Amino acid sequence: MSKFSRPIEMAPRYLNQPILPGWQFSLFQIDLGESGDPDMEDRMIEDVGSYGRQIGHVAEALEAVLHKLGLDQSDQRNADPDLSPEQRKAIEVFLDDAAAVRTIKRNRKKAVA
Repeated sequence: MSKFSRPIEMAPRYLNQPILPGWQFSLFQIDLGESGDPDMEDRMIEDVGSYGRQIGHVAEALEAVLHKLGLDQSDQRNADPDLSPEQRKAIEVFLDDAAAVRTIKRNRKKAVA
């Protein structure tokens, strides 16, 4: 009795056919809205830096101002009486976020080095 050893091929070995040519699918989509001048935005990103970098610079500057004004103190006894509890909380949250970003950046530099 002889054995038949040829596999049965029902479909092509390689199939590559785009279902929707020109379409892209991704897990996340960020819609930044319409820009009044997209060319200017592109130039800013190229010449100044990404939005994250720009926000980082603003955060560093704001931290410096808060420190200079003495508003970076977590000690509520020395808190500015002109600030509402909500304003003090907003500053505290911002400073916590800025500290977390610094930690991430420091750890990233260590990992890359």
